[in-house]
Amino acid sequence: MHERRVQGAGGHWMTQQLVSSTPLTSDEAIKLLSRTPVPTCANPASPQVAPSPRKPAAGRPTTPPADRHPKKDPKEDTPNLPAPTDTAESPRHEDARALVGALPLLSPALRHIPPAMRDELTRLAARWLDTGHTPTDVHEHILRGLPGPGTPVHRPGGLVRYLLRDVPPLKAEPSPLTPPPALSARLHGTRECSGDHIQPMLLRPLADETLCSACVSRVPAPS
Repeated sequence: MHERRVQGAGGHWMTQQLVSSTPLTSDEAIKLLSRTPVPTCANPASPQVAPSPRKPAAGRPTTPPADRHPKKDPKEDTPNLPAPTDTAESPRHEDARALVGALPLLSPALRHIPPAMRDELTRLAARWLDTGHTPTDVHEHILRGLPGPGTPVHRPGGLVRYLLRDVPPLKAEPSPLTPPPALSARLHGTRECSGDHIQPMLLRPLADETLCSACVSRVPAPS
């Protein structure tokens, strides 16, 4: 850009500017500026050169997205992703909220859970309750995951979130004791000898005998 000050009609001073897309020396700029007539009263405005037509960029103008996550799932960079949450509220939501509210009573290490994390922990606890676990099961699982006495917990909310992230399958109820298999017909009325035998010995008592004939023969007769 080059510029010069000139005096026009009536003694008014004005500044002329020359902007070129290629570098110009001072002499070249003066030659071009001298071709521009100085404004007068009859022609107050200096002639302007119209800009060339602008070449638009290909495609429609777009703005960069700034309100969403990248398309690529960054699981390899963030292994501790928060557990997925369902949009529908769990029917055990209030029970889960009470469960989380009682966590500070379980251990001094859980007294400083950030209030902002309670909703997230409530959703995690509700997943446990929805699968059939009881609040006692959840509390016992959290207590088993706490460090030993004397070890400080700097982020109790993050620890509870880690412990509740995966819901284990519900343990099957122990089946009731099944009766012993029935004896065959030829063994009905027999009982096991209470004597010393390498293998169980069955006898068919006539009254209330508890010893087989071999054991009875070894018992000394009373004097």
